[in-house]
Amino acid sequence: MKINYKKSLKFVTLLITALLIGMVSAATYKYMYIDGNVNIGSQKLQWIKDGSTISGDKVTVNWDVEPGIGQNFSERLYLKNIDTAPHNMTITVTTNVSVSTFDMFNIYIYKNSTGPSTWTYVDTLDVTTEDVYSTYTANEPLGQNVCFRLDFEIKAKTGTSGPNDFDIKVQYE
Repeated sequence: MKINYKKSLKFVTLLITALLIGMVSAATYKYMYIDGNVNIGSQKLQWIKDGSTISGDKVTVNWDVEPGIGQNFSERLYLKNIDTAPHNMTITVTTNVSVSTFDMFNIYIYKNSTGPSTWTYVDTLDVTTEDVYSTYTANEPLGQNVCFRLDFEIKAKTGTSGPNDFDIKVQYE
């Protein structure tokens, strides 16, 4: 049997190159992990929309406004602490609307701790920016059976139309 050294040398060179490429590629991998915790228990905060409690952690609101006319949507959406413990939270505009479409898009936050007709102004979220409100700032967590009322004031620019999505995230401890 005659061995072709040229072909063998090419094959060995190709094999060594493939091994080196494989080792270098394997050496550059980085890993990421998810560590999680699922706490099984009852809901701590609850959405109330138009007088009805919402099951789960997501509420959807759909407002119809006319361009050039400011409109208010009051006493339609509440966030209530149904837990026995107070909860600090951060409310964040995570997807804002365009300032080129709206003259104004505000969410006014009011707090009720003394009765159904007594509301105290807390803060205003500007939905044209990624605005944030946090109870941690003044260390005033939302107490047991206390509600936040979220009122919307919206004015679309004259000549605008179409749907405009926004997202608000409530993160609480």
